[in-house]
Amino acid sequence: MTRTKQDRPVGLRMSERLSLALFATLAAAYGVGAASAAGIGLTSTMLGDEVTVSLSASQEVPASAVTGLATLVEGTFDAATVVVSGLDIGSRALLAGGILVIGLMNLAIAATLVALCLSLVRGRPFARSMTRLLATASSILMLGGLIGAGLTVAGQFAVATQLDPDPVDTVFPLAGSADLTPLIVGLGLAAVAAAFELAERLQRDTDGLV
Repeated sequence: MTRTKQDRPVGLRMSERLSLALFATLAAAYGVGAASAAGIGLTSTMLGDEVTVSLSASQEVPASAVTGLATLVEGTFDAATVVVSGLDIGSRALLAGGILVIGLMNLAIAATLVALCLSLVRGRPFARSMTRLLATASSILMLGGLIGAGLTVAGQFAVATQLDPDPVDTVFPLAGSADLTPLIVGLGLAAVAAAFELAERLQRDTDGLV
């Protein structure tokens, strides 16, 4: 039986196959590490007596903090990592929700990288399944980035309120910080998914012409 052009994989040198296998292994290891870190974070947040959390802070830097030739004119600490005990279940759930969403986003990135490397090894990177996987990972990152940021900031608010219910005279104001990098990466993956879809259409159009 004669193989069509659509069935022929793109030839790769052995060094390229080894490089892709290494990338896939590293991506898989990253996914396993992310899942382990998320599991440890969830367990310690929900069941531990003490919870470590990063909070926004508002505290002036004392002049005695510097001893060099330069003079400190003004300075403020804007973040602090604190260890808190006695948190209620609601605060723990919000923080744990943020950890869970971040873990799922990391797994989505790892799975996408592994699948992309395998599709390149097979010589068929522009398959329909790859396009769908990229689009799914993009949606997970964009939606997860917003949800994860919201849960994290809400948890920081809850912890700050329990540390000091006075929102004015406090070192830990009602403010939060969240990493929106997953949202940007998700937008980038959406563009890559669109490019893969276009390449898939071109590939279908040209299959069998030669």
